[in-house]
Amino acid sequence: MNWHSLSLPLIVIGVLIYHLSQKSVPRDAHPLVVFAVAYAFAAGLCLAIILATGEFKKGAHLLRSQNWFVVVLIAVSALAVEFGYLYAYRTGWRVSTTSITTSAFITTSLALIGVFWFKEHLTTLNVVGIALCLVGVMCVTAK
Repeated sequence: MNWHSLSLPLIVIGVLIYHLSQKSVPRDAHPLVVFAVAYAFAAGLCLAIILATGEFKKGAHLLRSQNWFVVVLIAVSALAVEFGYLYAYRTGWRVSTTSITTSAFITTSLALIGVFWFKEHLTTLNVVGIALCLVGVMCVTAK
C-alpha cells in the first residue's frame, strides 16, 4: 500500500469527519463517556487492521521494546485535543473558524519547535506564509 500518496487525503477526510462529529456530540453527553466509547471502537479497528494485514507479530514485538512514555504522551495529547475541541464547540466556537484558528497557532508553534528543537530550516517564503496564516486568523476571527 502506498501510504505516501494516501496520507494527505486520509488526514483531510479524517479531520473533516472529526470536526463534524465533535460539533454533533449532544450537549448532554458526558465527554468522558463519548471519548471512552470512541477510543474503544478505535482500538477495535486497530486490532482488526493489524490482524487483517498480518502485522500482529511485528506489533507484538514492538510492544516489548516500545517507548511507553511516548505512547502515554500520545494518549494524553489526544484526550486534550478531544476535550479542547468539544468544549470549544460547546461554548460557541464555530465549526467554520475553529479549525482555521487552532491550525494557524499549531502551525506557527510547530514551525518554531522545528527550527529550535529539530534544527530544521525555514525559508523566507515559509516565514511569509506563517505570517500570512496569522494575519488570516486575525481576519477570520475579527467581528
